[in-house]
Amino acid sequence: MKQTIRVALAATMLGCAQLASATNWFELQNNEAPGAPAFKLWGFIQPQFVHNEGDAVSGISAPPGLKAYNGQTALFNQVAPDQNSRDQFQIFRARPGIRGVIPGTDGQINYFLLGEIGNNGLTRKDPAVLSDATVTFNYIPGARIRIGQGRLPLGEEAMQGVQLLDYINYSNVTDNLLNERFVTPYSTTRPTSPILGVPLASSQVVGAVSGYRDVGVEVYDWFNRGKWEYAYGVMLSNGNGSEFSDNNSSKDLTARLQAAYIFGGKGPLREDVMAYIWHQGGKRTFSGVDYNREREGVGFKYLRNGLRFSGEYMSGKGMIFIGPNPPFNDIGGTTAFEPVNLIALADSNKADGYYLDTGWRFAKKWEADLRYDRLNRLTNSAFDERKFTTWTLGGQYFYSPKLRFNLNYEIRKLEAPAPGTKGLTGTAAQQATQLTDANIIGNSMGNRISVQMTYVFN
Repeated sequence: MKQTIRVALAATMLGCAQLASATNWFELQNNEAPGAPAFKLWGFIQPQFVHNEGDAVSGISAPPGLKAYNGQTALFNQVAPDQNSRDQFQIFRARPGIRGVIPGTDGQINYFLLGEIGNNGLTRKDPAVLSDATVTFNYIPGARIRIGQGRLPLGEEAMQGVQLLDYINYSNVTDNLLNERFVTPYSTTRPTSPILGVPLASSQVVGAVSGYRDVGVEVYDWFNRGKWEYAYGVMLSNGNGSEFSDNNSSKDLTARLQAAYIFGGKGPLREDVMAYIWHQGGKRTFSGVDYNREREGVGFKYLRNGLRFSGEYMSGKGMIFIGPNPPFNDIGGTTAFEPVNLIALADSNKADGYYLDTGWRFAKKWEADLRYDRLNRLTNSAFDERKFTTWTLGGQYFYSPKLRFNLNYEIRKLEAPAPGTKGLTGTAAQQATQLTDANIIGNSMGNRISVQMTYVFN
């Protein structure tokens, strides 16, 4: 605890979090400014170092297949995406791109291409991928049309350009509910951990994470009325992430509506107060059966005179991704449980959560930030519910307009309901034992410190 307090205070004093930003992301990311060139090279790179304080798990008493993981470090205490070490230097993101207007169209058609060659969830399948590839047509008043692979009109963290995020890591609720993992059925001859709660399917993750993107057609625009601005976006998409081919006949429909009062400024540093609401719905096919997947949320953001306040609540039904069970790297053998990715398929399975954030730019080159976020996963089942809470202390040093250094310290906690075992028999006693083991594993979750440099080139 003393070490936690010392590091947390150091993070606050250093004030190293990312730049507070408020803007109309529909305008900034989908369109080019008047007079933009036909070709512009741009992008960014983010090297980082991550250290996890969590220790190896000890104290698991039963069953033998789970007990075999005593002495192992849980995946949440290892550096993503490799999850092989508690400490790691890496080029987390490296995204070169081009953007501009198509000549001969009077600026009415623009394009946006962005690649990824860093070490993250987008490059899980291939070492180099396209994260964005869109063309936008601006001919219809009130209804601009964007076609291709791009960001979905979701929550604020999901909409922001990652090079402008206020923190190094996404909140738990945004990452779990919106950064979709795509799965297929999985079967094994090895023993797996028994599941005694709601039905959960064994699966394997295929391809890259969604990165809050999909392939489809988006209709959007924004309207200014004095100091007020109103914007909307509606996207019909495949529901298959960065894969250009679809994997079923169903389409996702995602929509966002927002209103902002603008105090002044422009671009990502615009000062305003904004409120927004969004909804996403579609189907996912698993083992030949279509399951509903629904996400929705509401939030606000305020930025003025160096102060930022923001918050967002979101919920999800169906296709709730659980992750590996047990949450360790596979140690092999014939007796240890094989870690298998679980997913809650039916829309009776629910999750929700929120984050609250504040930031203060107290000097020209320094900003301090604080965020609390919470994810309540599988709220429909007391036995299966898990509560993830994180306090993030951070700040940022702005070396120049294109170069900044970030430091985040995350105080993390994972809880499972754990009733006592006294007087319980049969399945109830087995459930109580599983919950005890779940809390033993959860209590091993350690705090995390991340240092990141962001360099933008254009």
